[in-house]
Amino acid sequence: MKSGSITLVLSLLAIPMMTLAADIPAGGFAGTWKCNLAKSKFAGPTPQSEVFTIDPDSRFSITVISADGKTSTWSYKPQAGQAVPVEGRGPNVTVILRKVNAHRTEQTWNLDGRPAKSFTILSKDGKTQTFHIAGTGKDAKPFEEEVVYEKQ
Repeated sequence: MKSGSITLVLSLLAIPMMTLAADIPAGGFAGTWKCNLAKSKFAGPTPQSEVFTIDPDSRFSITVISADGKTSTWSYKPQAGQAVPVEGRGPNVTVILRKVNAHRTEQTWNLDGRPAKSFTILSKDGKTQTFHIAGTGKDAKPFEEEVVYEKQ
C-alpha cells in the first residue's frame, strides 16, 4: 500500500511539472534579437556584436563577436525545472530557466562551479529585451551586466 501512495503522490507532482513544461515556449520572447551596445553595460570588454535567436520551442542560439574579433556560438534548450547544458560554453556550464509571466523569465546559472542569477524583461511592446545578470567571475570577483536587445 505504501508504494501505491508514493506512486500517486509522484503522479500528482508530475502534473504541475508537465503544465510548467508546457509554459516554457517562448511566446513574445521568440525571434531574432541584436544587442544595442550603446545601451548595454558589460562587466568586461564590450563585444563587437551579439545576436541571438529564440525559437518558438524556446531553444536559445547565441553568436558573439568579442572585442578582439573572435566569434563564439552557444545554445541551450530549457526544460522546466531542470539544469540543462549550455552547448558551446564548456562541459560544466548549465542553466535553469523559469518563466515568471509573459514578460519576465529568470535563470539560475552554474558557470563552471560559480553561481549566477539573471532575469530578462520583455518590454510591453515586445520590441526590447533587457537581460540582467550578477555572479562571480573566474577571478572570484563579483560581476554584473545589463544587456539590451532589440527585436530584428
